[in-house]
Amino acid sequence: MPVPSEADDPIDEAFAAYLRSCDEGSVGSREEFLAQFPEMAEELKSLMDAADAIHRFTGASVPDSGEVAQAAAAADTVDVMVAGPDDSGDDPAATLPEAHRPKGDPGPTLPYTLGDYELLEVIGRGGMGVVYRATQRMLNRTVAVKMIRGGMLACENDVRRFYTEAQAAARLHHPGIVPVYQFGHEAGHHFFSMALIEGTDLQRKINDGELPIEDAARYVRDVARALEHAHQNDLLHRDMKPANILIDQKDRVHITDFGLAKNLSTDSSVTGSGAAVGTPNYMAPEQAGGHSDRATRQSDVYSLGAILFACVTGRPPLVGDSVVETLMQVVHEPPPAMRSFRSNVPTDLETIVAKCLEKEPRKRYQSARDLAEDLDAFMEGRPILARPRGRLLKMWHWVAGVPLVGALIGRKIVRTSPGHRRFQAAMLLLLALSPFLFVIGAMLWSHHIEAMPQSVTLAGGLDQGTYNRVSQALADRLEQSAGVATRVVASGGSLDNRQRLIAREVQLAPMQASAISGDELCVIAPLFYEAAHLLVRAPELLEHQDSFGLQFLAGQRIAVGPIGSGSRRAADMILDSLKLPADATPREVIPWDRLQSTDAPDVALICVGRGSELVSQLLRRDWRLVAIPQGITISMQHPTLRTITIDPTDYPTAGIPEGGLATVGTTAFLVTRRDAPSALVQTTLELLYQSPRLFVDLIPRERAAEWQGLDLHHAARGYFESLDIESR
Repeated sequence: MPVPSEADDPIDEAFAAYLRSCDEGSVGSREEFLAQFPEMAEELKSLMDAADAIHRFTGASVPDSGEVAQAAAAADTVDVMVAGPDDSGDDPAATLPEAHRPKGDPGPTLPYTLGDYELLEVIGRGGMGVVYRATQRMLNRTVAVKMIRGGMLACENDVRRFYTEAQAAARLHHPGIVPVYQFGHEAGHHFFSMALIEGTDLQRKINDGELPIEDAARYVRDVARALEHAHQNDLLHRDMKPANILIDQKDRVHITDFGLAKNLSTDSSVTGSGAAVGTPNYMAPEQAGGHSDRATRQSDVYSLGAILFACVTGRPPLVGDSVVETLMQVVHEPPPAMRSFRSNVPTDLETIVAKCLEKEPRKRYQSARDLAEDLDAFMEGRPILARPRGRLLKMWHWVAGVPLVGALIGRKIVRTSPGHRRFQAAMLLLLALSPFLFVIGAMLWSHHIEAMPQSVTLAGGLDQGTYNRVSQALADRLEQSAGVATRVVASGGSLDNRQRLIAREVQLAPMQASAISGDELCVIAPLFYEAAHLLVRAPELLEHQDSFGLQFLAGQRIAVGPIGSGSRRAADMILDSLKLPADATPREVIPWDRLQSTDAPDVALICVGRGSELVSQLLRRDWRLVAIPQGITISMQHPTLRTITIDPTDYPTAGIPEGGLATVGTTAFLVTRRDAPSALVQTTLELLYQSPRLFVDLIPRERAAEWQGLDLHHAARGYFESLDIESR
């Protein structure tokens, strides 16, 4: 606490007198006491209310008059036990003028004989004790003697805590822990003697200026090793802070002040459930929340992380304007980044500190030894075990600090930064503008998805098939006229094209009518008719051809297209309608260019566009076209098939009768996804019907009305409807 100014002296003296009276039980009521100081009654009442708030926050009952002094003492547990050239310059109690020191604790007149000890000078004062440089006459050595403040007026709890500190330290034997020599009661004074550490303490080093990072890591590593010794002996410190770490003239650390220690083996301590004990800035969240009885080894590890933070940055991780606010921050607020106070902090060291300062004990280092080993690794340039928090987690912790977000998730926000307030203001503004932004976004998104893509991929079909030829011709026009980069990929036919469209591998694909299904696909335009070409090459089969049926095919091997192709799908429907099952009439997949081989079947059923070059080549050899007269029956069983006639002009040298050859066929459509950009569909239609005709068998756009019942893309429907209006 700061040294009081002259203007504040009367209030300080009055409040100190009030605390002493409460401690001694000599005060009547608060109102009677305030009546003695009418000119400063309001200021004194504010200080008393603050003391009440501390008790309420820590879970204790609202204090009676005698309890307030005890609460005030617990708020500051600093006990300085070092001797050096400036022994009193940084200790608040030691710097007070004699007139401002507690009147109930003047202390003995020095030099003073206390049993075997000669008290020579005061070297430190704290919330509970006074430390003297003394000479132990019998052993002729200089020691430090700590006496309880208040002397014979000390309350029972202070005495118990005083002896807890002495007994706890006396059972530990480690070079990093100040050893206790003797404790007892002499001439009404409770005291214990311990080694005198010539040097300073870590808090003073922090106050003197920025510590080198290597020194900060070394100090805390050595403290962690000493603390591990205490933990191995079932002793928790529970009040680790820089002022309780002494540094001797050889730059070695020594832990002191075990006044709040807890013996894990006996589950005993000087505090009970519901008390927040320790120093708020360095207290673990479980202690700050009023559960000091739940403190574990990880609670001391948290304090070590806070100490390392202070060594590197010059300040504790969480600092509030009051004790209560600091405790609230420790419980609820994440610590700030060390680099926000010192830019050159190594990432590994920041990661180590962050692991120590986790709110949940299970996420911290599980022992002080683990922390020491990670600090060793950091100092030696080896990989550390701690892992940094992910960016998403860091971002979430920051966003959770926004008051509005904190209220929604039930997190208590103690203090908000300007950045959090600006972010919240932006959130509220965005919320107010969200309807307008939604409309604008929807418009922009609609424009984006409806715009012409920069590149287009089209599916083709089987090698030498009509699908490949049509897709390539359309791709050439898109590239030349619309300036769109295009690519045609070969496929296994209609069913393969369907899967590629659904998987978004292609944007446009020719497809047989029977393959168009599902909610994701729709039609752009009809392309051409595909006729079922039944070809036979064995003369004996032609001689036995039944003009009223195709029963002569029973038992014959029939070449059909591969599974997944439109040709195969049409062939299966036709043969099934003719009651020629696959087990009685084997269906074989063979490349069409191998139909001339001697081991190929003598019958082939190919569903392609009329005038096909493939069929023309076969007809120039030994193959002949055969009619499929049952077209009406077949089309009734399979609505995607229809009766069709192969004209003599389709194959001039094939000897087709003047009236044509009856067969069945289907329609090939250009298909896309339902969410395809309107600009792509519109441009494709314009180029598809652009002169000269894209291919000979293209169904004219004037006849597209025949397929208006199909599920057309909305842009295609608009295109054809506009043509219908123009024709009227």
